[in-house]
Amino acid sequence: MPHLVVLRFSAMGDVVLLTPVVKAFTQHYPDAKITIVTRPKFTVFFNNLERVQCLPADVDKTYTGFSGLWKLAQEIKKLNPDFVLDVHDHLRTRMLSFFLRLSGVSVVRFNKGRKEKKLLTQKDKNNFVPLLHTVERYQQVFSQIGFPFEIKKEKHLSASSIPDQLVEDFLQKEKASKQETWIGVAPFAMHASKIWPVHVYFQLFSILLKEKPYRFFLFGGGAKEVAFFETLKEAFPANVSIVAGQLKLTQELQLMQQLQLMLCVDSSNMHLASLLQVPLLSIWGGTHTATGFGPFQYPQDAIIEIDRTTLPCRPCSVFGKEKCYRGDFACLNLITPQMVADRITSALR
Repeated sequence: MPHLVVLRFSAMGDVVLLTPVVKAFTQHYPDAKITIVTRPKFTVFFNNLERVQCLPADVDKTYTGFSGLWKLAQEIKKLNPDFVLDVHDHLRTRMLSFFLRLSGVSVVRFNKGRKEKKLLTQKDKNNFVPLLHTVERYQQVFSQIGFPFEIKKEKHLSASSIPDQLVEDFLQKEKASKQETWIGVAPFAMHASKIWPVHVYFQLFSILLKEKPYRFFLFGGGAKEVAFFETLKEAFPANVSIVAGQLKLTQELQLMQQLQLMLCVDSSNMHLASLLQVPLLSIWGGTHTATGFGPFQYPQDAIIEIDRTTLPCRPCSVFGKEKCYRGDFACLNLITPQMVADRITSALR
């Protein structure tokens, strides 16, 4: 029975994109088992997958520096894996891979596509060729060691079907009614070139609420994000519920799968919603789905963007950045609240 160990420590969106691959692998190879080595907070994504175990590795505290990574390598070796797959290709995993090879463990690294991504995001683009999705890059490394498989179009991420009492209590406290249309809103990302100007959400909500009753569930984290959510709550007290800071990740997933639509940017919340097969619309600015990070198995009409005919500078970055070639972030500022409201209304028909 083959045993594979997979290394991926961050970011959350990249880790959760492993779930379709791991699930498909175990379905196709029922005698195999797999161990995911990742940060403890990300192990929740793999809890409900058969023949999948996790090795929680706190690389920020327990396994830091050369000595910490050597210790982690020895723990992985004890698992007696047939192969270790590095699907992170980071300095940390490269060092860990080096230690594993010294210990006689076979390690294979995935192709991150750095060169192709750099060409796709340079200011003067000579050729615009969409790249493999990150899920497909993960899938390739399994094929490379002799385990090819197909990934079905299905719900890839599991959230408990048993109602969590804390979720039920939260919905009751918020007086959320099924007579409303439930929309999740995740407006934040790590970088400025991914974030649609947050002040426009006031206008967007006003436009939508003229049509029918909506319940807007606000997803995110961090003090600044919650502070902004509080201003939206003050403006629309009967229609806004702040999820951030109120529920744990597993509970957020359970709530997310009840939504009629998720409105998000290029962020981990987009990936969570897409792998739960929640209907979604995602607003894209300086980044582009062609770099391989779009919502997996979703059509292009799930994307709200200014096309490259208008803005050939897109994408200017793979992961987002703080500066704009033009200086005006037109890729985000040209997207109006009315445009987004129209797309939401159309998607909900």
